[in-house]
Amino acid sequence: MIFDTLQNCEKYYGVHNAFAKAFDFIKKAVEENYAVGKYEIDGRKIHASVQEYNGKAEADAKYEGHRKYIDIQYIACGAEYMQVVDVQKATLKTDYNEEKDVEFYHDSEKAGKILVEAGEYGIFFPNDIHKPALAVDSNSAPIKKILVKIAL
Repeated sequence: MIFDTLQNCEKYYGVHNAFAKAFDFIKKAVEENYAVGKYEIDGRKIHASVQEYNGKAEADAKYEGHRKYIDIQYIACGAEYMQVVDVQKATLKTDYNEEKDVEFYHDSEKAGKILVEAGEYGIFFPNDIHKPALAVDSNSAPIKKILVKIAL
């Protein structure tokens, strides 16, 4: 996992050859205030969605993992907590859904919890089981997120 601010995104371009294209999309989406919806960047290799929602209580959110895609979860507006745990320390809850590239895990006491605010992002690799979209407090403010999925 990686957590950082958009101003530092170029530091990670060498991690994956699609990161530059993904972050260029995020920058443009922020600058032009893209509407909620799905966006194709490079076919199924890189695609995105712009989402708006209120943060969830921990009990209402799920730990998820992906096998075929890396997630970049950028917070454009608002703030949320994201929890993450290594797949080796997680217990599978559901079978893998190949079509949606997702599997869900039981809650983990070994997870770390990070506050991600506007202008910041988390990058989750297949070994990073994550529970995003957690409310910062009981007065859950609206969150706008740009989620970019990058094929491995």
